[in-house]
Amino acid sequence: MGSHSGITLGWMSLLLLTMGLLAGCDNDPRATGEAPAVKGEQRVLSGKVMYREKIAMPEGATLTVSLADVSRMDAPADIIAEQHIDAPGQVPVPFALRYQADAVDPERAMTYAVRAEIRGAGGELLWTTTQRNDVDFSAGVPADMTLMLEKVGSVKSGAVIMNREQARKRGADFWAQGNEPGWHLVIVPEEVLVFVGDYGQRTVTVPNAGALTEDTVTLYESTSESAALRVEIEKGGCEDGMSGAEFAYQVSVTLNQKLYRGCGEDL
Repeated sequence: MGSHSGITLGWMSLLLLTMGLLAGCDNDPRATGEAPAVKGEQRVLSGKVMYREKIAMPEGATLTVSLADVSRMDAPADIIAEQHIDAPGQVPVPFALRYQADAVDPERAMTYAVRAEIRGAGGELLWTTTQRNDVDFSAGVPADMTLMLEKVGSVKSGAVIMNREQARKRGADFWAQGNEPGWHLVIVPEEVLVFVGDYGQRTVTVPNAGALTEDTVTLYESTSESAALRVEIEKGGCEDGMSGAEFAYQVSVTLNQKLYRGCGEDL
């Protein structure tokens, strides 16, 4: 009897030990996909850049590809990795973004995006991504991304646009304004974004590279040699604090990391 009890207890101990090992395997992060990030470990996000035009890049062109955290719609994107390629040659152009593994969180879907732009020797924007290229790290590092760039229309600055009528004549389809200090923004399709600040004392003109739209929010991002402009337009009622006028959109403009808030309307 005592011998039989000893055998039974031995089998029970072995069974419990086996179950414990199996449970340990289930909790091993390596059993469910991507291994956890190790501090200081580098990973590579690779792919290629394309554009549709069958033309060569001009001499002295530079391609820039960046991976960014775009989770905050009201602030400039946080750059995680960036690659500059001088004289990239002809498309497709391969890229390889090296980043710290612990700089991204695989659990945060729709948080990271890759964008690219090609600039001429003088810094002028020639091609840029106009669609949001999300990166999903939940299943590991995506392989062989393809970024399709769109050609940017030539920038035509001309005289300063000071009111809606001038904006309409210029071909604009959107107007936004704000206060303290007074500013306004004009969007000319396929051409330019024009920001006029400090009651008309400052004007910034950047290429209109197209909009990204998600739900009720439309986003424009563009740069020039001296300015980085980000415009967020959200559908919803907005009242001008000075005039009391009602508008159809709430508008946030970030110019070189300075934030302006106001209202906007279609023209």
